[in-house]
Amino acid sequence: MRPLLLFLLAYIPLTSNIYSQTKDIPQGYAIVVGAYAKSQVELAVKFTKHVSEQGHNARFGLNERGSLIYVYVDHTASFKEAIAMMKELRQKEGFGDTWVHVKTSEARLQLSPEEQKRAEETTQALKKEVVNPLGDLYAERFKDVEKDESEEEVVPKKEKRVETMPTEAEASTTQVEEKKEIKIEKDDRLEVKFDLTNSTDGGDVNGELQIVDTERSKLMDVVESGHRVHIDDPKNGSGQITVIVDVFGFRKVQKEFNYYDPINGTTNAEIDSTENGLVLNFDLVRYRKGDIVTMYNVFYYKDAAVMRPESQYEVNSLLDMLQENKNMRIKIHGHVNGKHAGPIISVMDGQYFNLGNDNPKGFGSAKKLSRERAETIRDYLLSKGISEDRMEIKAWGGNRMLHDKHSTKAKQNVRVEIEILED
Repeated sequence: MRPLLLFLLAYIPLTSNIYSQTKDIPQGYAIVVGAYAKSQVELAVKFTKHVSEQGHNARFGLNERGSLIYVYVDHTASFKEAIAMMKELRQKEGFGDTWVHVKTSEARLQLSPEEQKRAEETTQALKKEVVNPLGDLYAERFKDVEKDESEEEVVPKKEKRVETMPTEAEASTTQVEEKKEIKIEKDDRLEVKFDLTNSTDGGDVNGELQIVDTERSKLMDVVESGHRVHIDDPKNGSGQITVIVDVFGFRKVQKEFNYYDPINGTTNAEIDSTENGLVLNFDLVRYRKGDIVTMYNVFYYKDAAVMRPESQYEVNSLLDMLQENKNMRIKIHGHVNGKHAGPIISVMDGQYFNLGNDNPKGFGSAKKLSRERAETIRDYLLSKGISEDRMEIKAWGGNRMLHDKHSTKAKQNVRVEIEILED
């Protein structure tokens, strides 16, 4: 008994010390595979080790309130990359409850002691819960009316038979059954329309909005602007929901509103109640001088300065920004993974998004590849009428990599950044 007692006395402060040294989850999107109360730090450590033994770079950190310990296997600044990681991990055995934890730099709403207590109690009861798997983020997900089709009456074909008097049982079966009533199920979820507006010219902006459970910082859904959508009850005690808009060409913005009292219980959101329902408005501000933003959705073919077709949308967003502000000047920064020389496939005849067998093939340094990739974007903008004196090029090669070139995050080293020189 004496050795056991000494072990317990030593274990308690050790557990407390581990918790006190636990860091906050960094800003961005974390791929979370488990959550534990702060009193279960030893379980979080064991689970982190278990996940690491399966080949994942697992670590753990505190949520924003410091009330929960999240075990996560990856972290990225790209929302779409986080969604892809989550969906891929959910396909593996034992990781079906994976979700995306969202942390931004904005200050969170301070709850009253009563609200905080309710939120904490709810959070404890909902550990490791997954809020509605996202599935295909870009498909139609909501239908207002569902009908249960009534069964059609089957009329048998006439057959020749001997005329006899039907029995009482036979007579009862000849009666036509009353058709079932069509049921219309009412959707009780909160219905909201999200409008995005360009603060410069007042024009409409199309984009995606991330719906986040404020208390758990858990991504609930992704919706499109410009039409009415249904929002699920977060069931987090306070009803607080955060909506994040991150459209390339505009500064990232987030607003919070209360699910149960959208009009009176909302802090920094502009919510209008019209005869058509609730409308949440976002005024988006263009990038300003000094801003440096990453084009997370611009991708290149391997060893090539040619962009993949899916890059066109974000490059066109950059084009729109430059066409809108004739005084804006930018610097295009090119980065690649690693510092070694290698093959380089160049753009041919203005085919910025199309790689063929006839593309020029050469060899050069990592810096040369990063320059050609930045020049591809510049040349595309030139072809659309943007003056060359409004654009500069900076080729970094692999001198400013974000991660080790052999790590699982190495692909994040391959990127293009846009610096606003003048606005």
